Amino acid sequence: MTQTNTRAIALTGGIGSGKSTVAKMFFDMAVPVLDLDAVGRELLASPKVQSALVGVFGSDIQNEQGGIDRKLLAAQAFCDAKQTARLNAILHPEIVAFEQQWLKQQHAPYAIIEASVVLESGGISRMDGLIVVLAGKTLRKKRVLIRGKQDEAMFKQIIERQCDDVMRHKHADYILHNDGSLESLQQQVMQLSEQLMKESL
Repeated sequence: MTQTNTRAIALTGGIGSGKSTVAKMFFDMAVPVLDLDAVGRELLASPKVQSALVGVFGSDIQNEQGGIDRKLLAAQAFCDAKQTARLNAILHPEIVAFEQQWLKQQHAPYAIIEASVVLESGGISRMDGLIVVLAGKTLRKKRVLIRGKQDEAMFKQIIERQCDDVMRHKHADYILHNDGSLESLQQQVMQLSEQLMKESL
């Protein structure tokens, strides 16, 4: 539970589920949205974080300018669970501090905290609710490959380090199904927003 009048509602879903699409729909309805994955990316520019990462993963993760190369870091950090835990130990405290500061500045009844690994990282304990976006694995894979940012091997690697939909379903307070049209998803988001508004007053 956050120390603010704004309820923190986590938004998660497996890769390709449409989590970011849902986040944008909330944002377009003037709901405050914080993307923790984006915060994590921004933190890679922090000298403190860079120094800690190089200390753990070595200078191989640096680019020619001395900054952190995200692809090289991902290759090192996601090769096994132990390495991923080392990355999380550096990034998560910084991300949480940023999130808590951001929440204090919000004045809306609720805010959306978009996070791909909120369950895996234990972050759900500091949230006031959890929205899960669900979609079939075949459809999710198709969406990811169409985007062109990840290939099939990378998709498989990401799926393996994320929890499954059974776990997401178990912890969800609210569920959005994204196997249909965008219009259907929009309708679900609008209805959920109305529900969250009522619950937050």
